[in-house]
Amino acid sequence: MSGAGQGQLGLGTLTPRRVPEAYIRAEVASFPLTHLKAFQTSLTVLDPQLDGRMSHSQPHPTRELWRECEKSLSEHASGWSLDRLIAVRDHFWFIPPGDADERQPLRGVPLHRYLRRLALTHLERRPGVTEVAQRSDIEAVDALTHYRWLTFALPEDLLLAAMPVSPPATRVNIEPPLLVRRLLDRGVTEIHHHIGAGMDFPLMWASLLSALGAPGLRSDAVQGPGLPSRDGEELLRWLLAAAVARCVLAEFLLRSDDALLPDFVWSLKRSRGWLPGRHRVLRQALEALARGRLALLPDFTALHGLYQDLHPTAARNSFEPPETLDEVWRRCDPLAVRLHLSKPNAGERWLVSHALERLEWLEAEAAKKEGAVKDELFSHLFWQVVRARCLTYRAYVQRPMTAGLQWFIRFYDRVHVARGPLSAARAEVSYHVAGGGQPIAALEVRITPASNSMTLAQDLWWLTRSWRHVLEQTGSSLGSGSTPEFGVVLHLNKSRDPRRQWARGAPPAYGMGTYAEPHPKSQEYEQVRLGGRFAEYFDKQSLMAQATADLLAAVPRMLWLVRGLDVAADELSVPTWVVVPLFRYVRQAAARAAASSASRNAPPLRMTAHVGEDYRHLMEGLRRIFECVYYQLDRSGGRLGHATALGVEPRIWAESVGAVMMPAEDRLWDLVFEWRLYSNHRLPVALSVQPPSGRPPQVENKLRELSELVFGRCYLPHQLAEAHHVLHQLWCPPLSRGEGGVGLDAFTRAFERLDWLQVQGHRQVRRLLHAYRDDEAVFQRGQRLVDIALDDSEVAALQTVQDGLRRLVGARGIVVEVNPSSNLLIGDLLDLRNHPILRLFPPQAQEGAPPPVPIALGADDPIVFSTFLLREYSLLHEAATGAGYSERVVQEWLTAIRQTSMDARFTVPWRPTALGMADELLHELEHYLRKPFIEYD
Repeated sequence: MSGAGQGQLGLGTLTPRRVPEAYIRAEVASFPLTHLKAFQTSLTVLDPQLDGRMSHSQPHPTRELWRECEKSLSEHASGWSLDRLIAVRDHFWFIPPGDADERQPLRGVPLHRYLRRLALTHLERRPGVTEVAQRSDIEAVDALTHYRWLTFALPEDLLLAAMPVSPPATRVNIEPPLLVRRLLDRGVTEIHHHIGAGMDFPLMWASLLSALGAPGLRSDAVQGPGLPSRDGEELLRWLLAAAVARCVLAEFLLRSDDALLPDFVWSLKRSRGWLPGRHRVLRQALEALARGRLALLPDFTALHGLYQDLHPTAARNSFEPPETLDEVWRRCDPLAVRLHLSKPNAGERWLVSHALERLEWLEAEAAKKEGAVKDELFSHLFWQVVRARCLTYRAYVQRPMTAGLQWFIRFYDRVHVARGPLSAARAEVSYHVAGGGQPIAALEVRITPASNSMTLAQDLWWLTRSWRHVLEQTGSSLGSGSTPEFGVVLHLNKSRDPRRQWARGAPPAYGMGTYAEPHPKSQEYEQVRLGGRFAEYFDKQSLMAQATADLLAAVPRMLWLVRGLDVAADELSVPTWVVVPLFRYVRQAAARAAASSASRNAPPLRMTAHVGEDYRHLMEGLRRIFECVYYQLDRSGGRLGHATALGVEPRIWAESVGAVMMPAEDRLWDLVFEWRLYSNHRLPVALSVQPPSGRPPQVENKLRELSELVFGRCYLPHQLAEAHHVLHQLWCPPLSRGEGGVGLDAFTRAFERLDWLQVQGHRQVRRLLHAYRDDEAVFQRGQRLVDIALDDSEVAALQTVQDGLRRLVGARGIVVEVNPSSNLLIGDLLDLRNHPILRLFPPQAQEGAPPPVPIALGADDPIVFSTFLLREYSLLHEAATGAGYSERVVQEWLTAIRQTSMDARFTVPWRPTALGMADELLHELEHYLRKPFIEYD
């Protein structure tokens, strides 16, 4: 079979919409180490009998854990019988009967042996850099796939630390070596990297260990639904107890005698000279953690004070954060401080490896002589510390099967607690994580701009200072005397409501209290919201747009650093027409700054937007892409973030979804967009499409019905189409008589400046738009839900619209930013062979397919998706080879993606030297901030 034929087959029959077997296996394998039930029962041994008596006072931990595992996975493992689940459990949890390497088959499996075996099952026993273990009965791609799902379930560095090899393994090489060499030699760029989540888990854990000891830590610092505990304060208390136990375990392991942990803990009262109250809190914390009993756990204040005593640099890190990555590793983890360790993740590796060695020694001593004393407290505390870290991992790394941006926002919001100690080294941290420790050619980072120019300037100063350290470290390591490029993309955040009820997991019914509601009736709003729909959201974002414009006007040379504008986060919360004026305002300010001689011929500001990633109906995703391309990016080119709606196969999507329920007003605008394409209403020639037979009359009839439902009167399709166009062109000539501005009354002023004579059917359109923006009854009727059956007519329309939109994107020279891991989880793709990239930009041209769309690659949020840039390339390699394409075709395909990524990057070389430009930017920012002059070496 040819590569193209195999690829086409891979897009359909080889990628069934089912829960991946690798996901189920990974969940079962990780359960003893990551599940809350294992934490609550303080499991240390897996008992294959599962027949122990269960009572309130003496539960059977393995039996309780299996019941929880069975309940959890039977609800997610579509098509799995209990026999299959039990077989997977037996394979991972217990030693096979008759195993030649085991003298006591079907006996309890201590967790230290379980973790060692789990690591050796998936990884080769190699020091330094190891690889995924390949078994003769498992294809290479399957082994990589199983390992990837396992690293979504638990931290990869735990497996590495458990490898019985010296020196210990520190990295897993799953990227094809020839691919990596080609990428690094020719230059690879990270074009989609949110710096707020730009760390890997070991870095985040080290930073969190420091943040837990910060003087200003609040008990409510972690909030939101879906936490692995009842609430955020409970989670922080358990984390503080685990952080305290880490310090105690490490101090105990440093002793050379054969004392037991309980005796050591008691001796601390005398050796440290603690007050009785402090030592009592210590004993209570350790007992509560060892037993998994919340009722025994001290309160937040007591635990926080105790941990501050044990972490000597936490307070300093809170007001004087480490400025380099080396300092982060030396100062954030109290074990690294105590042991004078400076290598990455050294404190955690030291603890795990030494603790496993002690547990093995205890087991060997018990085997030598019957009745040997067991150090059960040590075993219980260590595994509870491991589980606390694993539970943290699963709270920060997005869980599979949680599609949509609302789930992602919950995971992303939790990261803020751990960011503080990394704040001064963010650029270096991001560069290190993005390349997986390898030198990459360019890095774009995305930050949310502050609401005033001084704070924004301060943020940029810290980023530039951190990047200067990167330049000093890398020198000419990229070859040909080149240095890595750096740029900042400012992104406006879409959000659902001012009270953050959606983010807290308590969304009111039918959109009440959101920014979309013109006249919200709530305790917070006793009067009518000024400015109509989204005015309050627009006003808040206006502060950020104004701050950006003010800084660029005062320091035009910032355009060498500030390279782009983006809009991100909750895509469905705010329509495109609301952010279009903000983009135009900042772009005009940047154009004036670039024209200034003080800019030193700075390049123009570039534009991108997260769009077409989250949608209820695929047509909704396509509509938002069209609005972004045609109105927001205009003719400036730019890039689209994710835009997976362009590549999803409509029939497969429709068959997997079946039917869609969505608000009537969103369905109305989707059909208006579709009608505009069929009638070519104010559209570019490149977007003309041939409508499916019989579809236009269906759309027109539905528009009449929906307009009467939403607006209380029937509007004709061309009136609705004109309103849709005018809404997105409020600040644009010839419709507008003046340049747009920002502020709470911006849209009211925009309506006053519109030249209504330029609007077709202006009386009806004006009435319609005023009702849409200001009428509460229109809003409420628009929130009524409509059910849409995804029949053949819908599928044909989706295919036609998608093909036409892809032609427009290609004609405009717009590049789509693809993020495989992010798309896998947020889009719930289940299998990378379902990734839209294989349709957007196929490895081989396919007969009858629409024109390919240019693709650039990024990693998005490394901590949330547990990934980095080079791994994203390897995942695409895996997806294409798994779909049946030959190695040669796949390599050529990835080479083309790499080149497009380089060509589409927003960063530019800093001339005459990167260090010189960094110093100039720092001095100009210092002058703007009125900082004392600093001489940089």
